Amino acid sequence: MRNLTVLVAALEVIESNLQERFTVEDLAKQCYVSVSCLQKLFRYVFGFPVGEYLLKRRLSAATHDLVNTKKSITNIALTYRYTSPEAFSRAFIKFWGISPSAFRKKHRFSELFPKFELNLEKGGYNMSPRRKVDITDLYDELKKLSGTYVLCADICNLSQTNDTYGYAAGDLIIAETARRIDSAISDNMLMFRIGRDEFVVLTGYNNVKDAEILAQKITALNGNPVIYEGKEIPLSMRIGINRIPNGGLSYKETLDKMHDTIEKVKQDGVFVGILEA
Repeated sequence: MRNLTVLVAALEVIESNLQERFTVEDLAKQCYVSVSCLQKLFRYVFGFPVGEYLLKRRLSAATHDLVNTKKSITNIALTYRYTSPEAFSRAFIKFWGISPSAFRKKHRFSELFPKFELNLEKGGYNMSPRRKVDITDLYDELKKLSGTYVLCADICNLSQTNDTYGYAAGDLIIAETARRIDSAISDNMLMFRIGRDEFVVLTGYNNVKDAEILAQKITALNGNPVIYEGKEIPLSMRIGINRIPNGGLSYKETLDKMHDTIEKVKQDGVFVGILEA
């Protein structure tokens, strides 16, 4: 139980220091554990290196500012402790496959790497087999859109891509998935990443047919490859369509409903499925 408490603290400390000169060594000191203990614990629970998580949360926060503010790229780079605008651009291009200035002109989505979440409860802890992320902003928006339809998207075979080509290739697949969805949806729609390989689009549609047409538009690109180190890696998505209930759901029920929508589409073996019309 203490180990899980350490992780909860670590996640909060990271969020508080995204704009500071902050290392894994600093994090371990603030959590009162050794660096090796923190690294092993983080990888065991989340399946992800703590140092890589820190870097990607920093880049995700910088991307949020890039999309949602008028700050200069230089200002953003220095705010998030990159050594120079050029260093920020290199990290950005490696992750997104596009320069910060081009991204700002073309895209609205920024939360490609949201904060991990670990909930402790009396007598134990609550952690599903899937990696959990903070969906507070998504939950707030969902409450405004009751009765409308959401698209719940899942990347096909991401784990296999990671195992075969490495996590850098997987990151490229995730970024391309976000770009494909973002390019297909309209300006008034919102997209969120809710898990390792899962995204949600709040369409605002009251008509399920409109939601289905949008899902078909996104999946029309299925099979089109992403190029990684000269290799073609096919990218496909599954999308489940579900309706936000009028009565509202709790935070946990909301996340579970979206994941269940994706699981049902997987089980049915289809690329687009409607669960609640």
